[in-house]
Amino acid sequence: MKRSYTISIPVGTFWKVLLPGMALLAVFGSIGGIVFVDRVVMPNVVGVNRDVVTVPDVAKLTYEEAREVFFKAGLLTEIQGREYDDTVPEQGVISQQPIAGARVKKGRKISVFVSKGKEIAIVPDVRNVTERQARIIMKKAGFTLGNVKKVFSEERPVDVVINAFPKSGTTTSREIEVDLFVSKGPRPTHAEVPNLVGESLKNAKKLIAESGLSVGAVSYQNNPSLLPGTIISQSSAPGSNVPLESKLNLVVSVIR
Repeated sequence: MKRSYTISIPVGTFWKVLLPGMALLAVFGSIGGIVFVDRVVMPNVVGVNRDVVTVPDVAKLTYEEAREVFFKAGLLTEIQGREYDDTVPEQGVISQQPIAGARVKKGRKISVFVSKGKEIAIVPDVRNVTERQARIIMKKAGFTLGNVKKVFSEERPVDVVINAFPKSGTTTSREIEVDLFVSKGPRPTHAEVPNLVGESLKNAKKLIAESGLSVGAVSYQNNPSLLPGTIISQSSAPGSNVPLESKLNLVVSVIR
């Protein structure tokens, strides 16, 4: 003889507890199913993951080599900065962001820091080369050129480097600018007198010094038609040759 069993649930409990609980389970089950389909099933069906790549490791490769590696992976490259590094050769990649192994979308720019080489280096020998050649040599060695000072030299032709400061062969930081001393040729015995009439006294003194001459007596003359401080006349005619370091006397306008 079969027995039948029944479960008796109070009506209040059914409406207040059981039915809401079943509804919640159904909702959470639906959400879980949607997430699963969206994150797992659909990417494999439509190929979403095909646009995601693993970032290659380019540490210590040259920048150009790193660009090629990233390009083949479908990624772009940008230089975030340059800094000195004693272990990574010049133009080598020190670090990258995102790091190697990260998963990113194709077309993403990968930032890299590029080495400027060792900070401490030897100042190259640029003596007896032209100023232009010296600039190229200094740049290749990673040094920045500072001031270029033109000086007379009996031994070096015009535009040839006499020496550098710090001197060639000195071991120093590449952060320090290197000055060049470049020949103006032999010191002349005579100088050409510049035309100073109409110049300001300040500019006239500069032109006199650049010509290898010196300022002599300065006198003043009333001249309302000219701005005060304008050269009215000079003791030697413009274009004439006079012994080097000769003095030029000047007459300067004033308004009284």
